[in-house]
Amino acid sequence: MTLEGLAAAAGTSAAHISRLESGERQPSLDGALRLAFGLGMRFDELFEEPGDPEPGTVVRGGEAPVFQGKGVRLQRLVPEAGPEGLEAVKVIYPADRVADQELHEHEGQEWLYMIKGRLRLTLGEERTVLEPGDAAFFNARLPHNFDVLSEEDAEVLMVSCVPCTHRLASPESRRSFTDGHPDLKGLR
Repeated sequence: MTLEGLAAAAGTSAAHISRLESGERQPSLDGALRLAFGLGMRFDELFEEPGDPEPGTVVRGGEAPVFQGKGVRLQRLVPEAGPEGLEAVKVIYPADRVADQELHEHEGQEWLYMIKGRLRLTLGEERTVLEPGDAAFFNARLPHNFDVLSEEDAEVLMVSCVPCTHRLASPESRRSFTDGHPDLKGLR
């Protein structure tokens, strides 16, 4: 978020926030509430001391289960206890997959890296062919779909990030990578 974006969200000026950052000014209670709201945080989070970093987690490729969905196989690469709003998966699109012509859209952003095979990525009206070593990044609200173009399975490393504004929502209302992808439903 930019300084100007935070200022607009908090209903103040970028200059005022800059002075708060430098310690030149102290926020009023109302100002602190508006900053928390603008940042999508609870008020008390502004005053929490940063804790020690959590220990890392290793997901062993041979131990991570592979889920079968409608026309795809998916292997989660971030554990259930991973960071909220972030999903990393290996998606395998079988060469004999019957292409779903429906375009999908959902909240968040997606980044993908082609490991093996060839895919056609459709983003709205645009289409591009992805080959091993290619990467793509897009806003997932843009209608999108993938078609296998190779005679071998296409393997993709995909990272999906849902905006952090969901932190204030209840855990039941949070969305997963599989939301917006009907062929992946039921792979939680």
